[in-house]
Amino acid sequence: MRMHPTLIRYWIRTPFLLPLAGLIAGIITQANLQLNLIALGSILAGCVFCIFLFFSLPLRVRFRQSKLGYWIAFLLFWATGLLLTQLKDIRNQKNWLGNFINEESFQSLELVVVQDPVERTKTIRLFGKATSVKIKNKRIPVTGNVLIYVPKKDSCRFALPGDRLLIHKAPVLIELTGNPGEINWVRHYAQEDCTHRVFLKEGEYAFLKKEKHNYYLARFISQLRQYILRRLHETIPDKSAAGLAAALLIGYRQELDPVINQSYSNTGVVHIIAISGMHLALIGWLLQQIFSPFQKNRITQLLSQLLIIAIIWLFSLLAGATPSVLRAALSFSIATAGIFFERKPNSLNSLFAAGFFLLLLQPLWVWDLGFQLSFLAVLSILLFGKTLQQFSSDVPKWLNQPVQLMAVTTAAQVLTLPLTLYYFHQFPASFLLSNLIAIPLSTCILYVLIAILGFGFIPVMGLVLGQTATYLIQLMNQLIQWIEKLPGFIWTQLYWTVPETILLTFLLLAAGHWLINQSKTGFYYTTFLVCLLSSLQWYELQKRNKQSQLVIYNTTRITSFTWIRGKTAISFTTAKDEEDSIHLRYLTKPCEATFQVRQHQFNALAPIVALPDINLMIPDRSRVPPTSSAEPVHFLLVSRMAPFEGLGWLKARPVQLAVLDATLGTKTRNEWRRLLEKEKIPFYDIRVSGAFVHSLR
Repeated sequence: MRMHPTLIRYWIRTPFLLPLAGLIAGIITQANLQLNLIALGSILAGCVFCIFLFFSLPLRVRFRQSKLGYWIAFLLFWATGLLLTQLKDIRNQKNWLGNFINEESFQSLELVVVQDPVERTKTIRLFGKATSVKIKNKRIPVTGNVLIYVPKKDSCRFALPGDRLLIHKAPVLIELTGNPGEINWVRHYAQEDCTHRVFLKEGEYAFLKKEKHNYYLARFISQLRQYILRRLHETIPDKSAAGLAAALLIGYRQELDPVINQSYSNTGVVHIIAISGMHLALIGWLLQQIFSPFQKNRITQLLSQLLIIAIIWLFSLLAGATPSVLRAALSFSIATAGIFFERKPNSLNSLFAAGFFLLLLQPLWVWDLGFQLSFLAVLSILLFGKTLQQFSSDVPKWLNQPVQLMAVTTAAQVLTLPLTLYYFHQFPASFLLSNLIAIPLSTCILYVLIAILGFGFIPVMGLVLGQTATYLIQLMNQLIQWIEKLPGFIWTQLYWTVPETILLTFLLLAAGHWLINQSKTGFYYTTFLVCLLSSLQWYELQKRNKQSQLVIYNTTRITSFTWIRGKTAISFTTAKDEEDSIHLRYLTKPCEATFQVRQHQFNALAPIVALPDINLMIPDRSRVPPTSSAEPVHFLLVSRMAPFEGLGWLKARPVQLAVLDATLGTKTRNEWRRLLEKEKIPFYDIRVSGAFVHSLR
């Protein structure tokens, strides 16, 4: 089957597509298979040997077998992805922190603060780089990052990168809880070489004397960030407006109102308050206008373009240097370099090149949601934006700009739609209206905030600019919240599985190829993928209608479990106050998405819970055991409410399986384990094995 001419043109003009595809395939393969170094070395050597054999063939043969050459090159980059994922994972290094942490022999750990402190409700979170661990009076150099949670106090609140910290409590490994639908925090923090965390009390840590360090740039960025925040608060007295201004200008979200944040998410404009390519493009355009007088001379042009690139990268570091920001900065740098060399780079190839080099730097960024959304949004605009913008050619001139903005917004939604459905389980149908309002307003706000940084120290200018920014931010918030309240514009409970998400992505690409290029092959692929996706969704629907599950959550805060039948769920919990209720929703919401629950009811936990499929007994030391009966108990849930001596509860009724939840204390847990083993009753320890997820079918 011959490739469509348009696809051939794309293939020729995007040489980084094949390396990027191969690298991503290798990263995903290694993340799932975890091959050892010997296997990886053998695979890479085999690929290099195949490349050598291919190029040893006569030129005529290589030309005829060009497809074979592409496949061999793909395998070479695939093998590179395998090897890089193994080598970049800090857990595979000999001096990894986890190889030396032993609670029995641990004495102390020395760390260097590498990020700004993050204030939480009751604690302050520090991000520390381990330098050495003291075991049996011997100091051993180690590597790895640690999340440190300390009580709120000024000495921690004002910590700067480069400050040294000594802790006397052994960090624990960050592990998955096994709760259905939970975020993979292990993989998330592994992107930053962080594998451990520790909760400290007064007396378990101390800041060491300040010495020379190598964190001058990080300290400068931190102090510059604090200066910008002080300037914003001085000129924008409204706390909510200042919090949104900090998020929009430098991506600082600690002071962002969570209600406002949710409103922006529900209306499809959360990218406004998350630093992205749009922000860098606006700042880059402003810098190009400022330095335009220096474009006539070759030397001044070079210096001005280098200065622009330096400012963009400084801004990227100021915004947190997240993968999505780095992707945008690298793409902008490539485009800016093209201006100097008077060559316009291919935007699509620049995007692939940026993705390729960033994944070489850190392969685990392929799992970063911001990187995925940023990459797919730009790819979608490049593939579909031009076609959609052509519709604006027949509209009146005064409508041309709004229609083009709507076209670009719609194009960006095409390939990000599958990820939106998979991760957020909702679709903001009001995205066109909200972006039509938010993008022009946020652009004006961004330039006003930049003016505040430049001229805010002048009293009159600071007052005028501050009031202007406050008014525009409040106006934008009010309009977004008004759109959020419009009925029927937020479609929720859209639960998509990984296979469905992948199929939908390929379906949208095939449909775009069919409609834009008038391709028959695209039509055939679209029809096939529609049938395949419909069949898969019908299968998932039938499976969920017949499901029956019991989920006992792995959490030390409350005792809670959920019974699921079909698409209805009932949760039983010991949650008492608002904080417990928030924590309960943190557990049950991902569970609803995993099992595609439509209706959910919450009840208080009772000593005996009888359900259509099963019954559970929950020992309570404040109650006497139930009267003896021959009726079996399917599950005995032992929690912190359980008495130390539980023989009376075990003798009351025959127990088929006991489950020890994570709230149970260590001494009581050990006593119950001993008792269950003695009575030869099978048990499941959640603290050891993770959340209890059991099919009742």
